[in-house]
Amino acid sequence: MNLALFYPSALLRFTWSVRTALYPLNVLRSRLQLQKQHTVYRGTFHAFTDIWKTEGFRGLYRGFWVTVPQIGCSFIYSTVYEKLRSILRTDLGVTSVAGISCISGGAASFCSQAIFVPTDIIAQYMMIYNNADKFISGNDKAVIENLRSTEKNRKSLATDVLRAIYKADGIQGFYRGFLASSTVYVPFCLVFWPSYYWFQDVFHVLHPPTMRGLLCDQFFAAILGGVCSTVATNPMELLRIRCQVHRTTYVETISRMWRNEGASIFWKGLPPRLISNSLYSGVVMAGYEIVKRLCVLPEYKDQVKW
Repeated sequence: MNLALFYPSALLRFTWSVRTALYPLNVLRSRLQLQKQHTVYRGTFHAFTDIWKTEGFRGLYRGFWVTVPQIGCSFIYSTVYEKLRSILRTDLGVTSVAGISCISGGAASFCSQAIFVPTDIIAQYMMIYNNADKFISGNDKAVIENLRSTEKNRKSLATDVLRAIYKADGIQGFYRGFLASSTVYVPFCLVFWPSYYWFQDVFHVLHPPTMRGLLCDQFFAAILGGVCSTVATNPMELLRIRCQVHRTTYVETISRMWRNEGASIFWKGLPPRLISNSLYSGVVMAGYEIVKRLCVLPEYKDQVKW
């Protein structure tokens, strides 16, 4: 694949636009997962209406600009994914398309955490800052207390959050929950790619693929793959965000989650996450498949299936 052509076409156009449109769902998901039981919001719709009434449009995009560097994750992910796929297929002779994508996607997700984790942590503190006492308490509030001490001279909330995290935990504060984050995104890919190809095979059995039909199959297969992987990783997502914002150890976080939430860890914050991940997967994969065909190297053009 011609990556020089692929990057601006696929990543900047599709990834950036879809992330922007779906960002409010990330805010809803974060607040729902950080609250204890239903102490703040009764559900997704209540969270949306409450944020809209009390904070307006800006509340739904709080922390958005901090996540802009995550576009770099798309570059990292695509590069590792495509290069590793080529090695597995060409050099190692692996023939399973789903297996190749599964391994490549998992490795690519792990590599992209270097950018994802610190930007997620900063953005999450920005999302809850206005109502921090409702989401965190006790010894967990060191970052928030540091942040409040700079309120009078504040010029940039993002900059102050960065300083508050560093003051509380040093550099390691920006990578708190790195392992938990990896246990979300790596398994997400390990579930997504086999599901994606399996659903495509099911659609091909149901009807003969055509040019238009193939892209539709890929779009809906990606949506369903996103649904499967989102449901499978929801408890890990809850562990990730609570480790990062509540600043507790893995053992303590798991203990608190089970004591306070019980079986709801499997669906807490799931609706907005499900909508966001499934739509993102569908649109990005459809765009990825189209642009991939356009950016294929000349020697492989005869192998392209439209």
